[in-house]
Amino acid sequence: MNALEGTVRPADPDDIDARFEALVAQFDEDEIRRMTAAAESDSFTPGRRRRPAVLVAIAGLIVLVGLVVTMRPDVLDKLRIARSPAGNEDLIVSGPVIARQAPVTTPIPDGEEGLFDHGPVPAPPAGLFAGTPAAGYADGEQGLVMPAARALGGLTREEVGRALSRVRRLLSAAHLDPATVRGERPEEFIRLLHPRQREAFLRRLGDSGPSGTRSWLFSLAPGTAEPAGDVVKVSGETTISKRAGGGVTIEADYLFVHPVSRPGAPSTVTRIVEHHRNEFSAYREDGGLVVWLAADKSAVFGANCTEGDGFVHPRFPDDPQGSRPSGEPADPYDRASGLSGETRCPAALGS
Repeated sequence: MNALEGTVRPADPDDIDARFEALVAQFDEDEIRRMTAAAESDSFTPGRRRRPAVLVAIAGLIVLVGLVVTMRPDVLDKLRIARSPAGNEDLIVSGPVIARQAPVTTPIPDGEEGLFDHGPVPAPPAGLFAGTPAAGYADGEQGLVMPAARALGGLTREEVGRALSRVRRLLSAAHLDPATVRGERPEEFIRLLHPRQREAFLRRLGDSGPSGTRSWLFSLAPGTAEPAGDVVKVSGETTISKRAGGGVTIEADYLFVHPVSRPGAPSTVTRIVEHHRNEFSAYREDGGLVVWLAADKSAVFGANCTEGDGFVHPRFPDDPQGSRPSGEPADPYDRASGLSGETRCPAALGS
């Protein structure tokens, strides 16, 4: 078996169109009627010679029309529309669709099967955010914009640049890393922490309540939801100022908008808006640069608040009323007021 056998694709329909049009162009309507009448006369009159040329032409025309009906019904639609009276095109377009039989196929080289994906087509990422301010936000890390580095607080421009880069990577690892978002062990975030803070973080990662460190991250509670699509929308800003005692304070204030769906039910989608306001300290210690997460305040909109395990438990439209957040509703897309309440899972305006 050669390389061309075993894989097929639809035959090029243009050859059929060309042959059909070339044959039809040889006859006008009157001539076709005359040939048809002559063929009928020849077929039913004993003793007369047949007109093989006429019959062959008509037979060829019939066979080719049959091919067109089978493989290219749109050609007939074009002919019907061209012959329909002016103003009646809508009647043609709204008619029934002709069911096509399986296409005639011709071989294609091996290795091109991947070009034809017959699986379900996922919803465009923009559609997951349509009708919300998040539609205009940046995608993922593109939204984590850092200010220009400059010498400040006794640190050099290079040191400040390194500190800003570490903050950006920590934010990405905490809120965008796929493993972290799915509720798995946040390896990348752990690796980026200062060794002393890493130890404290790991010690309290499994704790419930305010002492737990899982709430520093966006982690879906295992078995409750999964990301819908591969885009998280991000909006916010990072500012830098001189720190008392030397070094700099870096404040990151960001919204992360996560579309999620029920496991095994991709059509059930909701959006979780998390608002994190982090404060990082960057300073020189024993000749090295330290970047330390000094404070974290957060709010998560669209989640249930009863578990207290640090994981995010998305709230879907048909969830029981008793699991919904309480308190004064806030606009989840307003960074000025989104963290004004005491609860981590406040009610959202319009929800």
